Amino acid sequence: MNLNALKMGFANYLQELSETSNKEYNTSASSDVSIFMYANEFKNYISDELNVDSSILSKGINEILNMEVVNGKLVDPNEETTGDSFEIEDNAETDGAAKGEEGVVQDGAIPEEGALPKDSSLIGSEEEGSEQTLLTDFLNELFEDETIKGLLDTDKSGELDEEEIGTFLDAIKGFDGDEENISLEDVIGALQAIQDDTFTLTPEEEPELEEIEETEQPQTAQQTGSVPSSGGGSYGGSGVSGNSNSAGVQEKTLDNMSKEELNAELNTAQSQLSEKQNVLNSLLDGSDSKLQSLQEAIDSSYDKYQEQLKLVDEDMAKEVDELKESIDAKQEEIDAKDMEIAKQESTVSDAETSYNNAVSSRENLEASLAALKSADTSNMSEDKASELNAKISELENNKIPEAEKAEEAAKKAWDDAKDNLEKLEEQREELETGKGGLNELNDKMTELEAAIAEKYPEVKEYMDAYNDAKEEYAEYKESAVSSAKADVQEAQKYVDEVNTAINNYDNKQTTKEYLIGDDLQAAIDWARKYDDMSQDQMRQVFADLGYQFDYDAWCADFVRMALGEAIGDENLPDWYRNCSNKAFCPTIQQCGEGHQISAEEAQPGDIVLYDWDGDGSADHVGLFVDNGDGSSTITAIEGNTSGAGGGSCVEEKSRNRGNIIGIYSMRK
Repeated sequence: MNLNALKMGFANYLQELSETSNKEYNTSASSDVSIFMYANEFKNYISDELNVDSSILSKGINEILNMEVVNGKLVDPNEETTGDSFEIEDNAETDGAAKGEEGVVQDGAIPEEGALPKDSSLIGSEEEGSEQTLLTDFLNELFEDETIKGLLDTDKSGELDEEEIGTFLDAIKGFDGDEENISLEDVIGALQAIQDDTFTLTPEEEPELEEIEETEQPQTAQQTGSVPSSGGGSYGGSGVSGNSNSAGVQEKTLDNMSKEELNAELNTAQSQLSEKQNVLNSLLDGSDSKLQSLQEAIDSSYDKYQEQLKLVDEDMAKEVDELKESIDAKQEEIDAKDMEIAKQESTVSDAETSYNNAVSSRENLEASLAALKSADTSNMSEDKASELNAKISELENNKIPEAEKAEEAAKKAWDDAKDNLEKLEEQREELETGKGGLNELNDKMTELEAAIAEKYPEVKEYMDAYNDAKEEYAEYKESAVSSAKADVQEAQKYVDEVNTAINNYDNKQTTKEYLIGDDLQAAIDWARKYDDMSQDQMRQVFADLGYQFDYDAWCADFVRMALGEAIGDENLPDWYRNCSNKAFCPTIQQCGEGHQISAEEAQPGDIVLYDWDGDGSADHVGLFVDNGDGSSTITAIEGNTSGAGGGSCVEEKSRNRGNIIGIYSMRK
């Protein structure tokens, strides 16, 4: 097979396309670019014109890679070139058809239309290997193209080597769905990608199955589990383990926001409510841009209407004008009263919100008082009990009475606002009479316009245009006002929800501050249940409770499990509850900034983080139990305190304070 014959046939095909389409093709037989510039057309030529499935023109990729590369071309020493059914004969006469009895195509001849057979005879004979020879020739022709060579010649040597050709073949395999062979389909697919500027020699990597943390954590000891310890154990806080209770970043809701976030959310909600109210007000007072545009259309159409009416009957035009003025004045009076009522409705809504907030605050304080009074003081220290009693006294004598007064004031303000609204409603009833008068005026206008239409048909189209403009204005205003009122109500509802969440937060914080100590002791007691358990036993505990277990790193998950099971995440301080990854020691360290306390301030259940290698990053975590010897040590209960080889892995350990990177309060 001589590839030139195929190229010349394709040139003829492009010439035909040029004549039947608006696209211009390079049909020069000597041009190498034509076969590589028009990949889609070449594919169609192979399949449609020659009736050949281009995927059969394939060769095993390993077979191609085993070929020699000589002067930037693939050469197979074992491949003979005498089996081609088309041969080039120099200096042969040609009549343009260029095909003899033996299927000979003369060198340089461009076939005329219809001269080349539309079947597979152009591809080659049935001799074995002819298709593979064509593919090799085709690849080599491709490697000679300057554009392609420039793309593949990564070392800029001016000649393709085995590595560069191999990289290209690896990049194009699979275009036809078969990665074991390289076919003409693969090459055409690559050409299409090159033409579309989407081709790359480096295949895209498959994405990792696990989600990547927003802040990539360095590979430190807590991830490898290999840190020194007197017990010969492995420690850690792997960033990949989690459980069904609180794995990963929690979705932000009003229930799990911090006080600062809730206050920010309230500001946003109030701002949005104000914006919605302003939209409603602009519709009611006519300052809305769309209403102003529609009003301009009314005024313009009325002027044209009056102009035409004056031409035929000045008296009627004057009568219409006077009647319109009366209607507009009455409508303006009604709109003003509607605006006043709408503003008072907003005042009533605000006053109701303030009252509901005051009631919620008082109820929350009373709930806190009840919770504090029900606290078990039998195991409390004297100082703790004294602190509790002081808080009870403060609530009973100061905060609750103040909340009751605030509630009374809010109730009065709400009642006054409702009274004012009722007075406006009474005045509005008086306006109904005015509306009746407005209807009478509109009826008169209708009668007058009917008379004008009958008497002066040439004016009717201007009158209709005016009435259409008025109707469009009225329809838009009614719909927009209704929608704006609904938006205001929805925004007001959300403001109320945020206020309620803030009050609930304050109540929880008040109760948590004085009672969580008992709960945290429960977490210590929960952890002690698993003292002396082996790794395999703890793995089963994790599985039973729905947590993920990592042999190399589960100390942070153990702490999280103890707190979650004994207390519940909702009762823990915000800094820990909202921490993005409670299974990773450095993340806990980050989240705990601003909540660090001394060993003397620490209480049972506070979190202790250790740094074994002194690099400033936490390597291990436990729950503080007590102050140890009071000077050089503390006591904590920890998980993952021994290797996978055996021994107890939940222990109450005495730790040197020099290894502590931080103790973090779980009470604030």
